[in-house]
Amino acid sequence: MATIPRQLAQRRLDSSVVVSYPGGSPVGAAMQGFGDELSAVAERFQQQKQQQDAFDAEVIGRELSGQIAQAENEAIRNAPADGRGLHDSMYGQVDPRTNGVVKSGLFDKIFDSTVPKVPESERANFIRKKEALRLAGSARMAAQQYARRQDYEQAEWSKAQDSYTSAIAQSDPDDTAAFEAIRQSGFDFIAKMGNPVARQAAETAWRSNTAKALAQAMIAKDPGRSVELLGAEPAAKATIGAINGETAGAEGGTDLSAKNPNWSASGDDRLADLRPDDRIALASQAGVSMAQN
Repeated sequence: MATIPRQLAQRRLDSSVVVSYPGGSPVGAAMQGFGDELSAVAERFQQQKQQQDAFDAEVIGRELSGQIAQAENEAIRNAPADGRGLHDSMYGQVDPRTNGVVKSGLFDKIFDSTVPKVPESERANFIRKKEALRLAGSARMAAQQYARRQDYEQAEWSKAQDSYTSAIAQSDPDDTAAFEAIRQSGFDFIAKMGNPVARQAAETAWRSNTAKALAQAMIAKDPGRSVELLGAEPAAKATIGAINGETAGAEGGTDLSAKNPNWSASGDDRLADLRPDDRIALASQAGVSMAQN
């Protein structure tokens, strides 16, 4: 058996020694070509890896968008009737002076748990998108909370208005102080509504609805007098004639509401805000009451 001399066996490879070949030799050219090919392969591999990482990051980003949308829908569904806390629970709070997050929300939890899934080469770029996503989502949730609040205020006002107008309709129509107290309570309620457009619309409707409720109280107490106060005597006479089977139109009189819907024969300003169509309908209602009596 052949043996290796001791002095050779004890030598190690010297990594610092690089074999060089003459530039013009066939071996040198071959080694150079091989190195260039290896570099090209490595570059193509790196490009492919970057492309795959970018693709995977895009997929993860789309999954994140789906998770955020689902979380928003659940937050909206579970929010209280007035929408209180809806925005902050989802997107937290940001200091407008520093743009720093002072209170985290569910969005932060979802995003931060997604970051480790993103390929390392795309992670920094992915993280830079966080605040843009927060800003867009924050606007969505703020709009949802505002809309929920408007619906809540309108619903609560509608319930209060029904209660107020019912009280007026069942009260003594000659008790002016009680009527004014109820109407003022309604105006005070409306003044607390946050939306100025909704507030103005509610005030206009409130004036008309209180006048209508008062007219109903007048009809219940004295239909004949209410016809005079409504300034629509011909309409009432026509209604009575129809009930009695008469086909001829009512004679005499003038429908003053057609000339001026805010006119009141008695000078009672409490009926001044009646809408023309309500005035005619109430006069007909009064005519029915008169005919039945």
